[in-house]
Amino acid sequence: MNVLLHAARIAVNAARVAIGWLAYLATGRTPAFSYQAFIRLFCLTGGRSNDMISQALALANPPASLPDTCGVLGDAIRTESAAAIESLRSRGYYVFQRRLPDDICDRLMRYALEHPCELRADDAGARASTGKRSYAAERARPAATRYDFTMQDLVDNPEVQALLADPALLEVAQGYLGSRPVADVLGLWWNTAYAPAPSSEAAQYFHFDLDRPKWVKFFVNLTDVTDESGPHTFVQGSHRSGGIPASLLAKGYTRLSDEEVGASFAPDRRVEFLGPRGTILAEDSRGLHKGKNVASGDRLMLQLQFSNSLFGATYAPVRVSEFRSDAFRELAARYPAVYQAFVG
Repeated sequence: MNVLLHAARIAVNAARVAIGWLAYLATGRTPAFSYQAFIRLFCLTGGRSNDMISQALALANPPASLPDTCGVLGDAIRTESAAAIESLRSRGYYVFQRRLPDDICDRLMRYALEHPCELRADDAGARASTGKRSYAAERARPAATRYDFTMQDLVDNPEVQALLADPALLEVAQGYLGSRPVADVLGLWWNTAYAPAPSSEAAQYFHFDLDRPKWVKFFVNLTDVTDESGPHTFVQGSHRSGGIPASLLAKGYTRLSDEEVGASFAPDRRVEFLGPRGTILAEDSRGLHKGKNVASGDRLMLQLQFSNSLFGATYAPVRVSEFRSDAFRELAARYPAVYQAFVG
């Protein structure tokens, strides 16, 4: 690309992001044109635009004084926070030695089997459900590759609320973001062996996320994950600026095949996360990642995200209907900015 043309495109998209940011500050919502410019700017700069925005946010929203208390994960996981932050910076991920306790896994598993969810459309012909349905009733013969629970339902779940308020997760999130964290996107879903081929809609092709300027996701396996049950896969180091080659970014915000990614990264850069239920993975999903297609059985995964701003992708409003965790109630009152997406 001509250097002057490239610079002009950066300038135009930077201006659109700036205009949209003013609108976001005034309304709390990001205009669609600005979000698309935000994505294009990321691709044009190899991620450096996000770094600059995040540096400004770190000055505007410095780290908060977090509670020195013990959460549902216990004090042991806090001893890993420094290692987790460093690994996130250098490799883009960290697998905690401490796992989610069995009793919490049991309750979340029971919830996922008893609570209705939504069927997601996929490449194999499954159509999105028009209403909620029971995965347990279809578990033996699933009707789609992926079943999702809504964020509104999840934010009212006591176990999810307790994890959102866990000091250890907040400490890692804040340390990595370099600014006050904002609890953001929640997810809980089943992946199934519905089809032999991967599904784009179920995020089973390589891609990078770009909802916010900077974020960290905590993935929790609620079933044992083997090579057969569709392990999460990440390209080590691809989260850093310049970590994704310009040739791939030129394709835009899209899904990428194994062959396309393999042409740019050595096989040893790919990491597959296997492990027993309760395993907790922290990841900067700005790096290339995917969930492998499930060959047999199924996989249940919980996701909690903390970001440095809510500027970016627009989600349907979600508000806590009932506080079912005392820790979450206390922290939401003490740190309203951290939980602004769900409380207020």
